Amino acid sequence: MVVAANAAESSGDKAGVTQDIIAGISTACVAMPQSCAYALLAGTGVKCAVMAAAASSIPCAILGSSRYLQVGCLSLGALLTRGALVNLGLPLGTESYVAGAAVLAMYSGVTRIVCGAAKLGNIMTSLPVPLLQGFVSAATWMVFFSQVPAMIGATAVGPAAGHFATAAFWLATHPNVWHPGNAALAALTFLIMLNGIKIHKLFPSALVCCVLGCLLKFNGLDVGGVVGAISVDVSQLWPPAAFSVPAELLKALALPGIAMGIITYLEGAAVCRFWADNDGEKWDSNKELIAQGVANIMSGLAGGMNVAGVISRSSFGIQAGAKTRLAHGVTGACLIAFVLTGGGALLAYLPKAVLGALVGCGVLPLLAPTGVMKPLFENFASQPWKVKRDCLIAWVTVGFTFTARPTLDVGLYRGAAFALFVIVMEKVYARVAQVQEEVNTKEEAERNGSA
Repeated sequence: MVVAANAAESSGDKAGVTQDIIAGISTACVAMPQSCAYALLAGTGVKCAVMAAAASSIPCAILGSSRYLQVGCLSLGALLTRGALVNLGLPLGTESYVAGAAVLAMYSGVTRIVCGAAKLGNIMTSLPVPLLQGFVSAATWMVFFSQVPAMIGATAVGPAAGHFATAAFWLATHPNVWHPGNAALAALTFLIMLNGIKIHKLFPSALVCCVLGCLLKFNGLDVGGVVGAISVDVSQLWPPAAFSVPAELLKALALPGIAMGIITYLEGAAVCRFWADNDGEKWDSNKELIAQGVANIMSGLAGGMNVAGVISRSSFGIQAGAKTRLAHGVTGACLIAFVLTGGGALLAYLPKAVLGALVGCGVLPLLAPTGVMKPLFENFASQPWKVKRDCLIAWVTVGFTFTARPTLDVGLYRGAAFALFVIVMEKVYARVAQVQEEVNTKEEAERNGSA
């Protein structure tokens, strides 16, 4: 009701409210398959991501400051969740693994609330651009590589299986192990996703792919593995599974959870900054931190995983006509209705090939080198020092992230240390040059005086 009242006041008429409601419903049709796809990436099982999507949207719609930002599961958060839990030896998809994901979400939420209350939002969003672009670029490639097994219906074997990139390369060079129906459906999903917008800017490509995949599976075609039906018993949500996690595991998850709370927030902040620059939208980074903090705690309590602002979903909502936070609230209401009315039974026919391809398509625009990284291929030696410096920081961070052990965020920390080293050395060099110039000036003055 609060969100609806604000929406009516902001839009000024019922037509604006209606437009927000339509945009919210449209975005929910994209949010559900997206969430399922990120669940496979995180290794938590679909129920975890569905609960996260259902539990997080409405708190952000009420407490957030951005009119456009849509909050939910995202690829970077899924990848960081997987890395943190696998590093602790928790088997994928088990109860302890899913409970660990919920704990990470709650740590992330507490971190954001503390940062927001301490007015640290502007500091968090002012990290060096080359550092962030290098980390996100490498993480994006890792996300894409991680979905190759789902897209072709096979897994790598031998030493190559130990890393997403080497596993993807092994699979690409061994087409004989591919599942034909699985790979064909993934290719068809790519085709629809990349061309749906040519039909209409609001063409629900993701939903069409999911429905098509379900129909093919329902009619007996062999299109590979499926997600599997889920059911939610509301009476079993309390006490939350996160409360049963052993104290030793809680301690081990604290640092990854805190890091996740900071790192995954930056994607949503990028959305807010972009639209603030484009249409002058006023947003409060500290308020967003608190709103997303509450959303993560609610997700964790419901057995969900980490959530943050999602670029692709926010952009779709804007294209669908969203003007206020009411659209986000409607999206949340639709997701909750999906869970409570037994919509999870439909996932019994949803092929994993579709979800893998949806994630792959979602990161395609981010796979190309960014503007900061491109000078490496454009006569690097002749570039100004500042361009070289930023390019070097970005690419070194890419290398650190690709080789990060035990978890992906280690690459960001190493990149930050390298960036700090470069900046310090730059200042030291500048100071040495200044001192040398002062010495030369003084010697020149002494020579002129003696003459």
